[in-house]
Parts: sequence; C-alpha cells; structure tokens
Amino acid sequence: MRGSGADGVVDTIVGIATPPGTGAIGVIRVSGPLAVSLCSRLVQLASPGGLDACKERVLHRGAVIDPCSGDELDTALIVRMSAPRSYTGEDVVELSCHGNPVLLAHVVELLVRGGARLAEPGEFTRRAYTSGRMDLLQVEAVAELIGARTERAVRLAARHVRGSLSRDIASCRERLLDLMAGLEVALDFPDEELGMARTEAIRCAEAMSMGLAALIARGRHGRAIQDGLDVMLVGAPNVGKSSVLNALLGRERAIVSPSPGTTRDLLDASLVLAGVPVRLLDGAGLGPPRDALDSEGMRVARLALEDSDLALVVLDASRSLGPADEHVLELTSGRPRLVIANKVDLRWALEERVNVDHNCSALSGGGIGTLLGALEKWVAEQTAPDGEEGGVVASLRALEQLGMAHRAIGSASRALERVPIEAALVDLQDALGAFDRLLGFEADEAVLDRIFSTFCVGK
Repeated sequence: MRGSGADGVVDTIVGIATPPGTGAIGVIRVSGPLAVSLCSRLVQLASPGGLDACKERVLHRGAVIDPCSGDELDTALIVRMSAPRSYTGEDVVELSCHGNPVLLAHVVELLVRGGARLAEPGEFTRRAYTSGRMDLLQVEAVAELIGARTERAVRLAARHVRGSLSRDIASCRERLLDLMAGLEVALDFPDEELGMARTEAIRCAEAMSMGLAALIARGRHGRAIQDGLDVMLVGAPNVGKSSVLNALLGRERAIVSPSPGTTRDLLDASLVLAGVPVRLLDGAGLGPPRDALDSEGMRVARLALEDSDLALVVLDASRSLGPADEHVLELTSGRPRLVIANKVDLRWALEERVNVDHNCSALSGGGIGTLLGALEKWVAEQTAPDGEEGGVVASLRALEQLGMAHRAIGSASRALERVPIEAALVDLQDALGAFDRLLGFEADEAVLDRIFSTFCVGK
C-alpha cells in the first residue's frame, strides 16, 4: 500500500466511489494535499475565486472542463472538505458527475495526468484510520455496512461505524489498566496497604471476564445477522423435501416429482426471517444409493448438513419409519433440528414414538405458516434483539482477539488466588495486548493489508 514518497510527502489519490456500471450519478473522490488544486484545473464554478474560495461542505454547480482541449465534458456538483474535518482527515474534493462510465474514466484519467494516482482498494478508509479519524473496529464496521444484506444488518453495522463497539472495548481496556495499576502499586508498597487488595482484584477480574463473555456472545449473534444462517432440509428419498422448500419460499425453486431421487445437486434459496438472511438448502435424499451419481449427491448433502446451523428433518407422515428415516434421525440427533411430518393431508401412519415438532402439507400449504413462524423464532433466538442490548458487528479477527482477552483475564483471576501477583500481571498484559490489537494500536502492515483488501476502490 503506497501512501507517501521517499520524502515523506503524502500523495493525492483519486477513485470512483460509486458502483461500476451506468447510473444517474457517478461520484469521483479525490483526497490528499493536491486535491483542491488538481480539481480546480478541471472545474469552472460560477462563484468568484473558484474552488479555493467556495464554501466548504456545500454543493456547488460547475462545469467539468478538459484542460488540454478546453472542451466542456459535463455539468457536475462539487463539494470541498478541508483537512482534518473530512472522511480521510485530508483535503477532499468530490465530483458528482453524470454516471456514464466512459465520462467518469476520462475525468479520472485527467486527474491522474495532473498528478494524482489511482486509489487502491480501501485506501480512502485506510487514510481515515491512519489519520485517527476511526479505529480498526470502525474500519471493519464500514466493510460490514457495505456488505450488509438486510435492514437489520445495516442498522447494526451503522451503529458500530459510529463507535458503539469501540467504546465498549475502550471501556474494558480502561478498567484493565486500572486493575493493572492497582496491582503494580500493591507490589511496590507491600507493607503500606496501598494499591488493590487481592480479593478486590479477583472481583474486578471476574467481573471483566463475565462482561467479555457477554460481549463475545453478542458478537456471535451479530455475525449471524451479518452472514446469515443455513438451514438444511434433510430426509429419506421421496418424503417431500423439495415440496417443503418450495412451500416455504412461496415459489417453485426445486423440481418436484413422485419418483424418488429427483434431487441430486445441492439446491439453495434465500429468504429473510427476523431481519436475518436465511439460506435454505435441499440436497439428495439420504438412503441406499442406486448408482454412483446418487452416492455422490448423498455425500454432498451430508457435507452441507455438517456445515448447516439447523437441520429441518422431513418425514412422510403417510408411512411408517423406514431404515432411511431412522438413519436420518440418528444422523441429526444431538444437533439443532426441527422434525417435520409432511403429507399430513394423507392417512397418518407415523409411529407415536417419533417426536415431531411440526406437521404440514407442502401440497395444500397447511401448517407452512406455522413452520415459518417456528423458523423465525429460532432465528431470533440465534441472533438476539438488535437494540442497545443486542448483537454487535464483530469481525472474525475481533472475535479472536476478544477470546484471547477473555482467556487471559480468566487466567489472571485464577492466578490471583494462588500465585504471586507478578504472574497474574503477565496474563493481564496479554489481555491488554489483545485490546490494543482490537483497536488497531498494534496493527502491523500485514493485518492492515488483509483488512483493506476486502474494500472496493473508492472506499
């Protein structure tokens, strides 16, 4: 990632901030010390003094001119934001042109000729991080906001772009520093009863450990809201899994046939329940394979089942359990599942010993609404409410560091009960390092490169 030359001077970058393709508006973002001067060569404003003299953070209408030919390329809206009160913390100019890709590319080319360079993925946000405009948790929340697929995920990510999770972590870090300082004073003045007593330190460490455990749980809920949940329909051949899938979706996604083994490939479709994207998966019916293709389809179905968050076990209510049904029930025992009796519009033949959670008829639609309600309730339980007490958007990196801090503080709490204070301080120092990495105080270039590589150009 480039940012400055050998003389330490930060260069000026340019990028198209709107998605690729034709649109009504295309935004070109320029950031760096030459942003205003470079754009001034291309922009003619009606107000005297040009771009340098125009009021900041106000849209101004102007003409975009090719400085080489003098041709007018477009009429645009221009806004100027001076350092440090901009997204990147640098001088920023944004040009809102008409969204023709050829036009936008030409304007960018003119800016590059003038002395800017093309921004790399995530470089505008990286500069915001480098200038202290946001910490690393907020940076990751920006990426989550861009990739959010539901309104609930958008609300959650937007809250953390504003620093909600960062404040929680910073508060934990401050309490940890207070604990470490109190123990250090107790070590330095052992005969004067200064600093923090062991019993008080243990209480503080235990309280922090409990708070971190709750924060980690909220982070996992937030990941489910962001990434969604997988529900796998599984059952013996010809129990009506594909029909149940179509009924849940309210449309025909899978081919339905009275012949067993119609579904060979893994089918998937999505719907939103409780504000969370849910992917429904349907694979081959599990039973004795008829041929090599059947065997491969069942193998793929079992792999998908292992990776799913919930198994929706479908049984045929019009027949007694067969060996394939017994196999499916055994395969899904001990994991989250809902057992569904399908074809209840026919004669009931299932044994009483089978614990069925819901009855339905995919053919008539009976019970499908109740089944959707049960799925929505399960989703809500997995993700928790998204109010202030609910989930947080935590990246896998953040969850890993939170887990390290939680384990280190738990270890320190146990150490304080039986070993010298110095040993507990080593664990607490490890926890502090995890907090610092969370907020980006100790982020090396490799970590930053990995994070910002997920961003689009222009952000």
